[in-house]
Amino acid sequence: PDEYKTLDVDDWCMRKLMEMKNTVHPNNIIFSEEWKRAQEELEAFDERDMYNLLRYMIYLVDFMRENNIVWGVGRGSSVASYVLYLIGVHRINSIKYNLDWREFLRD
Repeated sequence: PDEYKTLDVDDWCMRKLMEMKNTVHPNNIIFSEEWKRAQEELEAFDERDMYNLLRYMIYLVDFMRENNIVWGVGRGSSVASYVLYLIGVHRINSIKYNLDWREFLRD
């Protein structure tokens, strides 16, 4: 859908973190460990020209939720990505388990 083609992924991640932390103030997020981690990963996704993939993943997860489609907890190196956790691709908080996101986006 068109709304996902132009989605601001950085803003979407910020809003998701604000929702998770139950705050309406971005300033409560921008200095958090989670936002710093998300920003670091988002820069790597951007360098690899992968924002359209992230937009598609957001759409896919939204579609599956809306249609009550069940998907897995997560597997492989993708669980190292905190951004994919925010999107809902998997349910593993890589910060909590101290997973290195570089395992997922290795060159």
